[in-house]
Amino acid sequence: MLRKRQIRYPLFFPSGRSVRVFVLSLISCLLSLVSYSQDIHFTQFNFSPLNQNPANTNLFDGDMRFVGNYKNQWQSVPVAYNTASISADMNFVTLKNNDKIGGGLLFYYDRAGDSKFTSMHVAYSMSYLLNWGHHDLNTIGIGYQIGIVNRSFDYTHLFFDNQFNGDAFDPNTPPSETYSRTNFIFVDMAMGLTYKWNMGIRKNFTFGISIAHFNMPSQSFYGDHSVTLAPMYNFHFRGQFKIAAKLDLVPEFLFQRQQSRQEFVPGIHLKTYISNKPTQRIALNTGAYYRIGDAPAVMVGMDYNNLQVNCSYDINHSNFTPASRYNGGFELSVIYILSRIKKLNSNFAACPIF
Repeated sequence: MLRKRQIRYPLFFPSGRSVRVFVLSLISCLLSLVSYSQDIHFTQFNFSPLNQNPANTNLFDGDMRFVGNYKNQWQSVPVAYNTASISADMNFVTLKNNDKIGGGLLFYYDRAGDSKFTSMHVAYSMSYLLNWGHHDLNTIGIGYQIGIVNRSFDYTHLFFDNQFNGDAFDPNTPPSETYSRTNFIFVDMAMGLTYKWNMGIRKNFTFGISIAHFNMPSQSFYGDHSVTLAPMYNFHFRGQFKIAAKLDLVPEFLFQRQQSRQEFVPGIHLKTYISNKPTQRIALNTGAYYRIGDAPAVMVGMDYNNLQVNCSYDINHSNFTPASRYNGGFELSVIYILSRIKKLNSNFAACPIF
C-alpha cells in the first residue's frame, strides 16, 4: 500500500467533498458525448498510455513511469514516415480515502512524406483516480490533457501542375501556390475516462474512452479559421488472465473514429513467465495485432522486473501496397516503472504497466 501523507491539493483540482462531485460531473460530460482517433497511432497502442488516453496518467503500480515509443513506417516508399514519443508520469498525492492525484508530461514528434509534414506536441496530463473495494479492486480514472502543437511543412520538394509546361516538367518554374505561412502553433485538448477491475493476481481488465481535439483547433496554412481539427474518439480495452502457472493470456483491442474515418485493431499476446519470484520477474511476450483492412502485425518482447521492451512489425496489405510492396512499419516500445518501495502483496504488482 502506498504511504499516506498530509493532503495538499494541486491547483487543478477542487478540495474536500467537491472532488468527487467534480469527477462525477466530468464523467457525465464524457458519457453524454456522441461517439465519433488520435493523429499519430502506434500498433502497440496499450504501450503508449498517455498518447492513448489522459486518464491512463498515474494508472500503474509504482511511483514514476517512463515510456518511449518509436515507429518507422514504409521503408520501401522514397520518404519514410517516422514517429517518436516519450512520456513520464507519477503519483502526486494519495488522499486519506486512498484516491490518487497524478500528472505527467508527454512529447511526440512525427514527420511524414516529401513535404516533411511535421507535428511536434508537448502536453501536460493530469488525472484523478477513485479507488474502492477490498484492496482497491476497482479504479475509475478521469483525465485531462492540454498541449501545444507546432505543425510545419516544406514545399520546396513538392511538384505542382503549373511546373508542367505542356511538354515536359520544368523544375525551374516557380510554383503558383502561395502560402501565408508554412508553420503554425495551436492549443490541443483531450479528456478521458478509464475503469480497471483487479480480480486477483494476474487477473484484471481495463476499459477506457477518450476524446482528443475536443476544442477543435484551426488547422489551415492559409489562416482560414473555418478549417478545424475534428474531435477523435477512442475506445480501448486490455485484459490479463492467468491460464496456467507460467502463462497469461492478454487480449486487447482499440477502436478509433474521426468524422468518417475509423480504425479497429484487435490483438492478443501470451506472457510466458521464465521467473515469477517476488525479487525477480522475467516474462516473454509473443503476440499479434490486426488493423482491419490495413495491416497485420507480429510482436515479441520481454518483461524484466520493472522494465518492459516490445518490438512489432506491420505488414501492409491495403490499397497502398503498390508503393509499400507489403512492407509496413517497425515499432519499438520501452516502459520502465520506478518504485521507491517494493510492493510484494499488491494486486497491481503482477501487471506493472496498467
